[in-house]
Amino acid sequence: MFIDRLNLNQLRVFECVYKTGSMTTASQELHLTQSGVSQHIKALEGSLEVTLFDRMNQKLVPTRAAKTLFESCTNGFTSIENALWEIKGGSDLLKGTVAIGMPIEFGNNMLLPLISQFGKEHPNLKFEITLDFASVMNAKLLSGELDFAFVDEYQMGTPIEVEDIYEETFELCAHSENLIDFNIKAPNKKDFESLVYIAYQKGEPVLHRWFQKHYPGKHFDLNVRITVMDVQATGRLIREGFGVGVLPQYILNKYQEEGAPIVSILKGENPVINQIRLAQLRERTLSQAAIATRDYLKENIL
Repeated sequence: MFIDRLNLNQLRVFECVYKTGSMTTASQELHLTQSGVSQHIKALEGSLEVTLFDRMNQKLVPTRAAKTLFESCTNGFTSIENALWEIKGGSDLLKGTVAIGMPIEFGNNMLLPLISQFGKEHPNLKFEITLDFASVMNAKLLSGELDFAFVDEYQMGTPIEVEDIYEETFELCAHSENLIDFNIKAPNKKDFESLVYIAYQKGEPVLHRWFQKHYPGKHFDLNVRITVMDVQATGRLIREGFGVGVLPQYILNKYQEEGAPIVSILKGENPVINQIRLAQLRERTLSQAAIATRDYLKENIL
């Protein structure tokens, strides 16, 4: 067989270089030197008598031959890994580290409790969690730092595939005392512009999205007095009566259950939906631990 002429370690190194797009990153993942990775690739190219990567402007560009080989390697390694786990006893022996990205608030409230439960069931698993914006997840997925991520609506890079998994409802919320002179049933432009606002990000994209959803084509001059990159901080400021801000429905429900005098403006009317998506690099080979964790989270998000 032709495969008998090859060092199978070269295929593993090739697969890692292809999916990360970098010999430096591959060397870190495989705990090899960069020169060692380079030698494996050159040896494999020599054995096959084909070029697998073109070197252009200090970047590796995979050839058509590399794409064909990678697809076969991915299927083969996944099949072998699944067989080995089955022989060793299946998911009861899941181990390794799974790197997951997620939005801060959605992660803290929805995903981390599930990860905690899954981790208790599989004590040999370790987790590396990144809580940040979708733009950060995009970069980390492309660099191979994350196995998969949960992201808000965001235009991810071309090699990344996304799947809709959960819908968040956003509410414009205020302390009841802030709405004494506010026409809560039929607010007008003047009513809204009389309020003080709390923004989650610079440029107020979430606030503007809420207003465009309810008043398309109209411009509101919002008095944004504070910007905080945290939903909990936004909620605390609303509870203190500092201003008005956007909160996920489940956070509003939590505050109201605790007796906080927070109300939703135009609640239930033309709701603003934030789609949560599962994102992963299309050609990345995931470990059995990562696959099991991902599937558990998908199945158990309410």
